[in-house]
Amino acid sequence: MAFSSDWQVGEMDPLVGIYSAATRAGLDLADATPRPLADVHDLPPLVVTVCDRAHEELGDDHGWLHWSVVDPVPAGTVAAFDATVRELRARIGAVLEHTRRAS
Repeated sequence: MAFSSDWQVGEMDPLVGIYSAATRAGLDLADATPRPLADVHDLPPLVVTVCDRAHEELGDDHGWLHWSVVDPVPAGTVAAFDATVRELRARIGAVLEHTRRAS
């Protein structure tokens, strides 16, 4: 599931932080539902893991990318979640730009 095991009582609920940061960034996650990877049958051609623990458990033999991104859940602040969104947007933008130039 898409939860962090580092979440402690009293910190921002991870899902509230994720959905709120997405909304502030103009992303609609209303229909997005965290689910186990085993339940995803049609993987896209490019998969990027951003959770170090997931990357370690899955291993490198899938040919997926891994971006080690700071988990905003332990900080539990609006600023931490927004910083994560900005970092991911920048990285995605760089991949898209590289792909555009290569084609």
